[in-house]
Amino acid sequence: MQSLYTTPDASRETGIPESTIRSWMRRHPEVFQFNVHVVADENGVKLWTQAGIELLHSRRATKTATEDDAENDAESDAPDLLEALLERDSQQLAEQYWRLLAGRTVQRIKQMRDNPTPKQRQIVQLSVQSALNAGTEHLLLPTYQPMLLEGGDETD
Repeated sequence: MQSLYTTPDASRETGIPESTIRSWMRRHPEVFQFNVHVVADENGVKLWTQAGIELLHSRRATKTATEDDAENDAESDAPDLLEALLERDSQQLAEQYWRLLAGRTVQRIKQMRDNPTPKQRQIVQLSVQSALNAGTEHLLLPTYQPMLLEGGDETD
């Protein structure tokens, strides 16, 4: 079960005054997503999730919170907060993309080798022909050599 935090707990955890947290929630409801960053208990009390605590930390990183921030927090802060969140999320997505790219590419190559579509077969044939023309046929996968060097299928 994940940890849940009351607003006073979230304040202690993040170092952001309670009034500022409440102000941010009121002023930027599009940022603090219900059931992601904040949940309600059976009595309707709002509780912060771990994702919400991380969001508050990122908010604090984009703007130094002060005691009077609740009064001074301007609507123009929303783009800064959203930009910081988008930057962090896009960085995480990019890293995940590059982690998965190699495995996914190898998987697609094997699929293309084992069960190519007509278009994929044409791509492979052109690639093999280019390799032959460049004198690099020794670099071809053994699977493609009998299938395409003679210009036909493996069953020929």
